[in-house]
Amino acid sequence: MSLIVLAACGRGNGRDVESSPSSSSLDVHGHAVKGPLASALVFFDYNKNGVLDTGEPSTRTGSDGSYSLSQSRPDFSITVITDGNTIDTASGIVLDGITLKAPSNASVVTPTTTLIEEAGITKEQVAEVLGLPEGVDLLSFNPYADGVDAADALAVEKASQQIMSVVNAFAGAAEGSGASEAEAFEAALSSVVEVVKTKATNLNDANASAADKTLDLTNSADLALVKAEVVTKVAAETSADTAAFDALADDTVTAVKNVNEKIATVDDLSSEEAKNTFSTTQVLADQTKQAAEAEVQNAGSGSIDFTDKTKVGDAADNKAPTDITLSKAAIAENA
Repeated sequence: MSLIVLAACGRGNGRDVESSPSSSSLDVHGHAVKGPLASALVFFDYNKNGVLDTGEPSTRTGSDGSYSLSQSRPDFSITVITDGNTIDTASGIVLDGITLKAPSNASVVTPTTTLIEEAGITKEQVAEVLGLPEGVDLLSFNPYADGVDAADALAVEKASQQIMSVVNAFAGAAEGSGASEAEAFEAALSSVVEVVKTKATNLNDANASAADKTLDLTNSADLALVKAEVVTKVAAETSADTAAFDALADDTVTAVKNVNEKIATVDDLSSEEAKNTFSTTQVLADQTKQAAEAEVQNAGSGSIDFTDKTKVGDAADNKAPTDITLSKAAIAENA
């Protein structure tokens, strides 16, 4: 009976929890989603340092982003790290070098749960700042689960894609300017976190304007707030060539705005349009990184194609090839 009660208590906090009869550990099930992340590394971060350490339970996610782990300690953060093996199934692209987090009571790990965990604010505050539908629980809502409200799923997933468009674009520019991959991602992510925290603080301020309380990632003014944070953090916390990064900061804002406006037009998560549009976020990250690398080598030479809105549309329409086969299954070693 005690095991049944324990399992029932666990289910009440938004995640599937089962007690193990052979030990005091609990089985925890969840999903990593930015669309569903296949073959991402997920672990329970007991010391909350963002690194998989000895003794921390870990696994790889399934094709639908699902995971199941056993935990024996109540205080931990759920961390998901992507690498060259990870596929963002919403776009069909390899998604390398990002870290997502969630509180221990979450059954999903997403860009929005990362804001909750990193900013130390509530799920309600994050939902309100991002303008997400009322009643959506960001710690348990999986937009790709069966039976979820289609409108809610669309709003939540588009917000996630736009958040990562911003983070990955600025991270790409920072990395191309000489920062390490980890430094670049942390600077970009923490900059978005700082802006969200400030907006959340304003929610209870009667004198704050509506714009001070919400974050619109298609809005130039809000993107400029993120840019200002990133510029400061890249200079203070990374090994990047700040002149090269700063030279591309405004163009990065313009390109992100164009990509996020394109994401905002998606009206069906299951459509090819959604898949092709979401894939432009990685194209943008590649562009900003390559532009920064060129800028480091020769000032004034870095350029980002997606500053031209029509090129974003062209990229979204340029579908990836499918049904590819090789003419040979094997090649002679001495060929």
